[in-house]
Order: sequence, then C-alpha cells, then structure tokens
Amino acid sequence: MAAMLTPPPRLTSLLFTPGSRPERFEKAVASGADGIIIDWEDAVPAADKDHVRAEVIAWLTERGRVGAPPFLTALRINSLRNAHGLADLDALNAAALPLDLVVLPKVESAAEVHQALRKLRGEVRLVCLVETVLGVRHAAEIATAAPQVAALAFGGFDLSAETGGEPTWDALLWPRTQVVHACAAAGVLALDQPCIALDDSAALTAECERVRALGFAGKLAVHPRQCAVIQAAFQPGAEQVARARRIVAAVEQAQGNVAVVDGQMIDVPMFRSAQRVLQRAGGGGAS
Repeated sequence: MAAMLTPPPRLTSLLFTPGSRPERFEKAVASGADGIIIDWEDAVPAADKDHVRAEVIAWLTERGRVGAPPFLTALRINSLRNAHGLADLDALNAAALPLDLVVLPKVESAAEVHQALRKLRGEVRLVCLVETVLGVRHAAEIATAAPQVAALAFGGFDLSAETGGEPTWDALLWPRTQVVHACAAAGVLALDQPCIALDDSAALTAECERVRALGFAGKLAVHPRQCAVIQAAFQPGAEQVARARRIVAAVEQAQGNVAVVDGQMIDVPMFRSAQRVLQRAGGGGAS
C-alpha cells in the first residue's frame, strides 16, 4: 500500500523568483509568502536554461531548501511538451532534491501529471498551472489525476494570448470559474494568477477579494511586496471568524437537531463554509 501523503500545505501566497537570481532566494523568506517558486520557465531565456538548472540544483543540494519549514521550496519547471521540461525532470530525478512542490506549467491532461510523478522522488506535491484552452477544458481531469496534486493555478495571461482575447476580469471570469469548480470537486486548492500592478496595492487587494469570492484559496506573486497584501486579503476578518465560531459551536451543540445562529437556520453547506473560514484563520475549533 502506498504511504499516505501529509496534509496539503498552506498556499495563500507563493512568490516567483527567477532561477537565475540565487541571491534572491533567501530574501523571499522575509516576504511573508508561504513559499518560493524558483522559476526555470518564463524567467530564464532558452540559451541559459541548462546553466541555470545546474546552478539551482547545486545551490539546493548544498543548502537543502530555501528557509526553514513551514516555508515551502518549490520549482517551476518547463513544459513537459518540450525538451527543456524533460531535461528538468531528468535532472530532478537524478538530484533527488527535498522539494515541497513542483509547479508544472501549461498542463493540459492527466497524462502530464502521471509523466511528472514517474520521475519525481519523495513526497513532493504538484501545482498544475492551467493556462491554455485545453488546460481549462481538462481542469477536472487534471485536478483528480493523482493524490499528489495539491492545487491548480489559473493563468489568464497565457490563455488570453492563445485565444486572442484581453486578460480582463469579464473575459477571464468563465475560465476562472471552471478552474475553481474543478478544484472544489477534487478537493484541491485553487490559486489565482499574479497581479501585474506591482505598485498598486489597492488593485491587488481588489483582485484578491474578487477571486476569493469565487472560491480561490490564494494568489501567486511576482514581487515580495505583494505577499503581505495577498496574505491579508485572504485572511478572514474578525467578524467573519466570530460568526463562523458561533455556527460551528451551535451545530456541535445541536447534536443533529436544527441549529440557529443570528436568527438563521444553519444547514450543512453553511456549516462547511464556517469550517473553511476557521481553517483559513488558523483554527478549526469552536472555542
């Protein structure tokens, strides 16, 4: 029987850092992110990929990881549909690095998930980027491909480039919703794309609030100063937490009878929503 995986990690914010800039790796720990994504894909030109891959593996082999747990160390490899991605997988297999997460870009099928897992060692989990038309179409298949899938991350910029559309909120609402629904059905986390407004914390907060309302559990970041804003936006407010505690306590005390909170009858979906609020707040109890 296969060993049980540990519970999925908290992924409210993950910070992309170019693989070509190892001097920035440890600085990511102070950003407030839940982890770093060392990027071998978009941040590295094709001519530099072999060199950067070797440099990052040497860095991680020497140090083991970036920061200390619970800070997460992740790598975004190249697409498995090109030679760079296949070389990335072979290198990770040979190095046996103690990674927490491997981020797979432009995933379009469960077969790509299985392909990655055949090479990766240990208890590494996957974040699958859904950023193509086929990826959105097959989101449910990808989310349920293996227990190691921790999250799907929506990528609207690549998707818009493929369709010829604009990466606006309205244009991306439908594919975002498809990703959230696939994640909810599979019991995995949904993460949203980075906000490209690097100097506009109000715009970032508004984006976080909109995707949180859809059901996203977190958001990717491309600059350290975005991480604290993302963490705050996805953290439930004091009134929301207090109401969630009342709901959980009332249901537990009702012992199968009807529970009422603030004049409202509490049904099973409301109870589950309250439990999720408390989990996001860092405490699942009713005390």
